[in-house]
Amino acid sequence: MPPFHPIIVHYPIALSMTSVVADTTARLGGLPSLLPLGQWGMAIAAVGAVLAATAGYADMKRAGLAEETHVIVHLHMKIGLAVSTALVALALWRWLGQAPSALYLIVGWVVLAGVAIQAWLGGEIVYAHGGGVAAAGQGTAPAQEARQASRIFYNRLTGRNPAKESESKSHRPADGSR
Repeated sequence: MPPFHPIIVHYPIALSMTSVVADTTARLGGLPSLLPLGQWGMAIAAVGAVLAATAGYADMKRAGLAEETHVIVHLHMKIGLAVSTALVALALWRWLGQAPSALYLIVGWVVLAGVAIQAWLGGEIVYAHGGGVAAAGQGTAPAQEARQASRIFYNRLTGRNPAKESESKSHRPADGSR
């Protein structure tokens, strides 16, 4: 069975961006004809985000990930749950309100920043760490250099080094004791 997360994930990314841009343009540019695009775009983005998160979790459980990659995938999963929850909240807010308020748009742009970070980290998992693919050594940079950005991001967010975490886990006995 192929992984489904990469098939689904691009839709909530594109639709959430389209939705917030449409709502911002409608409000600031006086183009109310864009409001349905914003409303429907966010609703479909929210559903897509929940499906992508679910598929990502299932794909993670059956992928043979290197330990360092698995550590970063767990961060990606946590950010994904937060972003998915935020998109669902925005969709509900958008459907329960008449038109997007200034506060809605501010929150929408903040959530889009989270979407962008999440998308970048997902790309790092695939292109720098080879997560979910049979790594072929055909990247644009040597593996250690390519992994540096996601290692720094993980370290700044958690205060830990994913490479060292994976080393300590790989030296544990099979029963998980220390």
